[in-house]
Amino acid sequence: MIHILLSRGILGDSKWVQQFQPYILPKHRVCIVALSYFEEHIPHFDAYDLYYRKGGEYYQKMIDSFAPYGIKEDQITWIYHNDKNIDMMKKQIQSADILYFPGGAPDLMMKRMDELGLIETIEKHKKIVIGSSAGAMIQFAEYHISPDNEYHRFSLNKGLNWLDQFIIEVHYRRRKKQKSSLRKRHRETKKDIYGIPDDGAIIFDGQTVRCLGGARQLYNKKGVIPK
Repeated sequence: MIHILLSRGILGDSKWVQQFQPYILPKHRVCIVALSYFEEHIPHFDAYDLYYRKGGEYYQKMIDSFAPYGIKEDQITWIYHNDKNIDMMKKQIQSADILYFPGGAPDLMMKRMDELGLIETIEKHKKIVIGSSAGAMIQFAEYHISPDNEYHRFSLNKGLNWLDQFIIEVHYRRRKKQKSSLRKRHRETKKDIYGIPDDGAIIFDGQTVRCLGGARQLYNKKGVIPK
């Protein structure tokens, strides 16, 4: 199983395509799980459809992001929050080579997947998973949220039962609140911790953590790693 962990939706950027091409192939089918939005930003389903459905800003961004890999629009399916056909959602997940989780609200994304009864089906996926920001965080069985503009308190949260070997901090910018969260996590777990800035990515194949761009290991089992 391959995990691609991002802080931003950088797949379509020309400087990144070469890095990801060994994993994202023209034959692949993609399923985008569009459940990670904040309700204050998208307050009703009309706004949701304008953003995520065909013709919407995010829809086109994702089509353009996968196009450099030879993946066409008809190879991409979507899990929409306001769809009613749960069986079809599960079939889309099961037939996908790549599951993509957008950024936004990790806790709300997990809540919505649970309400739709999709978590068991998603966790059975063992091919390729790509996530940006919140979509990277939820790939871990337990993930933390550092205080920021949307979340005012540190919290530990339950994610998907895929990863627990290490810890990540997305949008890493050496902020005091981020550093405080990471010290707390290391004291409690003694796990390796990686920072993923907006110009970075991590690829994990189940054994090896590969840091790209500005991503780097911040802690090992002994403590902070000097830069």
